[in-house]
Amino acid sequence: MAERYDLVIVGGGPAGQAAALALEGNGLAIGVIDEQLRPGGQILRQPPREFSVASWMTGKVYAPLLKQLRQFEAATGIDWLGGRSVLGLAPDAGHGFALTVSGRDGVETIRASRVLLATGCQDLAVPLPGWTLPGVYTAGGIQAFVKSQQIVPGNRIVMAGTHPLQLLIAAQIVASGGTVAAVLFAQKRRTMMRQLAGHALKAAREASALLPAGAAMALLQRHRVPVRYGESPVAILGKDRVESLRSTEREIACDAIGLCYGFVPQSALPRMAGADMIAGSRAGGWSTECDAWFRTSVAGLYAAGETTGVAGAAAARTAGTIAGTGIAIDFGLVSEEEATSRVSHARSERARHLEFADLLDTIADPSGHFPRIEAETIVCRCEDVPSATITPLLDGRSANAVKLASRCGMGLCQGRNCEPTLLRLLAGSGRTDEDNGFTARFPARPVMLGDLAAPK
Repeated sequence: MAERYDLVIVGGGPAGQAAALALEGNGLAIGVIDEQLRPGGQILRQPPREFSVASWMTGKVYAPLLKQLRQFEAATGIDWLGGRSVLGLAPDAGHGFALTVSGRDGVETIRASRVLLATGCQDLAVPLPGWTLPGVYTAGGIQAFVKSQQIVPGNRIVMAGTHPLQLLIAAQIVASGGTVAAVLFAQKRRTMMRQLAGHALKAAREASALLPAGAAMALLQRHRVPVRYGESPVAILGKDRVESLRSTEREIACDAIGLCYGFVPQSALPRMAGADMIAGSRAGGWSTECDAWFRTSVAGLYAAGETTGVAGAAAARTAGTIAGTGIAIDFGLVSEEEATSRVSHARSERARHLEFADLLDTIADPSGHFPRIEAETIVCRCEDVPSATITPLLDGRSANAVKLASRCGMGLCQGRNCEPTLLRLLAGSGRTDEDNGFTARFPARPVMLGDLAAPK
């Protein structure tokens, strides 16, 4: 690891890899930081080198991503800084940025003239009674186990929510030898089909993106996994861990549950850096506002991929290519005219992917389908703050004011999980003005106090 880089990319998924490859061979010192030991991001989720996983990511949908991954791993002049978390991002006395990074060697400072944030997205956390019991996962959490090592985190799993991705995850569980008790969609089937039919042209343009869902449905049917529509989770039951899920229609015995209501951008670092943000998808969250070359409002800071809006891995990959080329413009490595020619295909491809992402966003819209939050339901699980503590504080207060009064958002995750829920509660209390959410603060990720006391 160098002390200073021309460019640091935060995130080793499709967008970060594509940006690095677009700049490879230009003599720049480039470092790519990621919390995982190996590149690939959540979409590929490489297993540890010591593991051998049969049939890892063999589907056709993964082929372009795997090809790019192998190119990235073979690239020279790019430092892979895996197993590190970025705790903070701040100006470096007029010479770019200082990134505070934690890893196995403690806390270190990395400096860079320019920074590209390609940190991806995260599952939308959805509280309901019993969601803090052991055995309750986000959909992405279950998928991380299954993808990287084909570990099925339960003997009998229920998937529930609004996002079609839960079909693919359920199929991956079954293919890995697990049992799925049911897949529950809160929306009615006819509503989802009507939305799909209403955007038939968009669907036709991205027909290949629909094929995995169709294959997943066929696999679930062969294994007699019930897929039910218009059925929502009401409460998760169990004494010491999950024992069953109570839905609006029935009680289903299970020992693990995956909640899948959509995804929100990882926004802590751009917000910490002072970049302009805009409202995220229908699921909530905040997206980083960028120009056509993925420059943010902060000079020298760029963002690409899901950080600018959740649109899927294919869209993220094209965004990375465009962002990397834009960075090349700013380094004086290529003229804007030449850069525009280079990315013309990527732009048209991205536009097509964004159309499909908007369709998927419409179909998966969780608005009106969130489980009811009871008074005793924990909203902020880091600080054990129940709804009963928050509700009396909603009238006329901002998210930051509620945070100060209740500690909601002060825990290890720094509000990543509870902020969307609190903002929904504030909106439901009758507020007409937009709340900008929590002020992003250091550290953006959990860190040991001992490491902070003796940084390198």
